[in-house]
Amino acid sequence: MARSLSQSLLAAAIAAVVGGAVAAQDSPLQEAATLLRLNKKEEATAKLREILAGDPSNADALTMYRSISQDEWYLLMTQKDADGNPSEIQKIAISIMERAKVEKKVRSRDDAAIAGLVATATAKDSDYGARQSAINTLVAEHGEFAVPALVEKLGNKDDQDGQILAVSALSQIRSHAVLPLIAALGSSSNEVVQNAAAALDLIGDDRAIPAMVHLGNDERANVRAIARKFLQKKGANGAVVDLYLAQAREYLKGNVAAGAWSDVVWSLANDKLVAADVPALLYPAELAKGCAAAALRIAPSSLDARSTFASACLAQANLIDQGVAGGDEAMKPLEAVAADLKAVALASGLDAVRGALDAGNAGKLAPVSMGAVGALGVAENADSAASSALVQSLGSNDKRVRYAAAEALVKATGGVAVPAGGAVVEVLAAAITEQAVHTLHVVAPAADADAAVSSVAGKRGFAVSHSADAVSGMAALLTNPNIDFLVVSDILPDRLPQDVIGNVKKDPRMANCKIAILCKDEEAAKARLGDGYTYIKAPLTGEALEAAAKAALEGVADPANARAEAYAAMASSSLAAMANGKSDIGGALAALAGQLDRADAVSVPAAKAIGLAGGEAALPALSAALAGGGSVDLKRAAATAIGNILGRGANGGDAVAALRTALEGATDAGLRIDLGAALGKAKLAPEATLELLQKFTRVATAPKSEG
Repeated sequence: MARSLSQSLLAAAIAAVVGGAVAAQDSPLQEAATLLRLNKKEEATAKLREILAGDPSNADALTMYRSISQDEWYLLMTQKDADGNPSEIQKIAISIMERAKVEKKVRSRDDAAIAGLVATATAKDSDYGARQSAINTLVAEHGEFAVPALVEKLGNKDDQDGQILAVSALSQIRSHAVLPLIAALGSSSNEVVQNAAAALDLIGDDRAIPAMVHLGNDERANVRAIARKFLQKKGANGAVVDLYLAQAREYLKGNVAAGAWSDVVWSLANDKLVAADVPALLYPAELAKGCAAAALRIAPSSLDARSTFASACLAQANLIDQGVAGGDEAMKPLEAVAADLKAVALASGLDAVRGALDAGNAGKLAPVSMGAVGALGVAENADSAASSALVQSLGSNDKRVRYAAAEALVKATGGVAVPAGGAVVEVLAAAITEQAVHTLHVVAPAADADAAVSSVAGKRGFAVSHSADAVSGMAALLTNPNIDFLVVSDILPDRLPQDVIGNVKKDPRMANCKIAILCKDEEAAKARLGDGYTYIKAPLTGEALEAAAKAALEGVADPANARAEAYAAMASSSLAAMANGKSDIGGALAALAGQLDRADAVSVPAAKAIGLAGGEAALPALSAALAGGGSVDLKRAAATAIGNILGRGANGGDAVAALRTALEGATDAGLRIDLGAALGKAKLAPEATLELLQKFTRVATAPKSEG
């Protein structure tokens, strides 16, 4: 029976992963495929469940993957249930495929294997079949990691046939060869540059346009001709610096072409191609940095190029900082790199960093904006802050940028004469109310989850999002891993719940995420998934979702909640600095008064700020803090704040009573001194002062020892 176009594409995709024809081997997967061929679907499903229950390693998965033929894989991958949805057979097959891909990636860097294949692929005395078989294996098994060995062949002056065959092989690796080939254009070897350009011309990838425009004016006629031929076919033109910077900006938006993602970036060291591993989160910004650096080499005086380069550095630094703050262990070793990236960005000039912030805000590129704001908090000072892009950033649609800009302006001025002071206070007043929130995500069909999600999403202390299937759920979690409670239905329309759960467990950013299973039959779900989860009876209700989340998260530290508390602590300290610098913080006094029952990092600076800038209206909140169960540091700050307000002439009879009551019960010497100082600032009648002094005067005698 003829296959449809989509079926043919699926078969081609399977062939690319498998890496060529394989001989059937005895394996559990072969048994499952045989059972399915015999139309014994239930037995095949049971065998596949058995494979998955054994939690096969990536290496085992690759071995199994290659144990069956392409047609058998096609059979597994096209199984549907009665409703036309992906069957359990298909879901398990996909799960095995994903594990096999990971192992295949590790093996793709085998230099010895690559060298042997390249020798065959570029030997003129090899027959066509042997050469093409070697190229097919290079494409399927090694991809971009085959390029360095082929580039060496491009520069062999004594082997022109080998050069031609290497160009042909590179053209068949196609998109995966493009970035290392662009790097190779910087070689000191004329032959390498000419042949790398020829390979790029055959591949025809748009990513080569800026480099080819640059070569279009090369002094070498042969190189120039190849570049111009490529550009003519593409209909491409423009200034090379502008083209590089446009490409960099696209990368900063995360726009990496489908199939063009990689774990490495390429550069030349002593005319040799070298791969440097880069975390996936940083990969687009690393490409942007490379494009901006190329533009800078061509036009070192370009402010646009310096700003774009600074943008890429600051974006990477911010992503590293956020990863570390979120508990991503993979980012922890990169902390020193983040510091270097910030230093390089600052060295590019204040104008470049300001330009990076403008570009980040205009393009809604939060990592760029956040990184630039942090850098400007260091670079700006009291003389320059008023003209800084930080002022415009107070109006950003992203609260993270607003908060950071307000903090940076206070830091730059020391809290004295802060530019746009009213706006800064307004932003900080909002930031100080940030608090811990339980962040939930539900992966379940809409009919099973919509009502419950809507119910809980409207409650204070909860943020809830929802994905209706596994694929969209995994994409959502990859983009926003700041989830502390995940609910996954045991029946999903497209994949297995194990696939979603497996992604969570493999992602260090979600190390603290608690997982619950939504199911109709708890015993059956436990039999499939195990006892390590919370189980929620379907259908999901708002009450059940809220109760399960609270129970699972009791006592659990959450990076997202830590960020909220950090926002509040930052705002409290910044407002205290502004009050100390005689800036008007009247617009934040009510918000400050509402934070005196929080942790010291928020409440103590808030009390100090109120004492410096507040009036009689704040005395009840300060008195409550003085009488409450907070720390000694908070009580001392509250006492001092009450004294400062009373000293400015406020009528505070109840506050004076609160001070006296506190003094009667205080045992900490420092607190007693602060309470006394506060009472001394109160405008008391002479009789009241005399009564106070008589009551608290002690005879200067040491306490008697017992025995």
